[in-house]
Amino acid sequence: MEIVWLVIGVTLAATLWFGAARMGARSFGVLGVGLAVLLGSAGLCWLIGEAKTGGYLAGIVGMLLCLLMLIAAGGVLAGTLLRWLYERLSPPAPPRAALRPAWDLMGLGAFAALAVILSAVE
Repeated sequence: MEIVWLVIGVTLAATLWFGAARMGARSFGVLGVGLAVLLGSAGLCWLIGEAKTGGYLAGIVGMLLCLLMLIAAGGVLAGTLLRWLYERLSPPAPPRAALRPAWDLMGLGAFAALAVILSAVE
């Protein structure tokens, strides 16, 4: 059971960082794409899990991965909100350069794709 909490904690920490970093860099397009990818993969995992028939726990992996993707989307929103709140409460700072390479978005997309593939493989 500890491994489940570890996976949830790492997912939440990574998505909190993604939301906060993209909000700080004012990369709203990348932030929106990341959120859309997570919500889309949650929907696909749910649909795949719902379509499974057979054994006692058919579709349980798809449902659990759907919940993980929803937790990740909540982490992105929470990171964005926390960064926005931090910027509102702190004195003004000079503008920062945008985060150009979207490696974090590619990692988020790979994570979402892995969830959908694992949901389908079950």
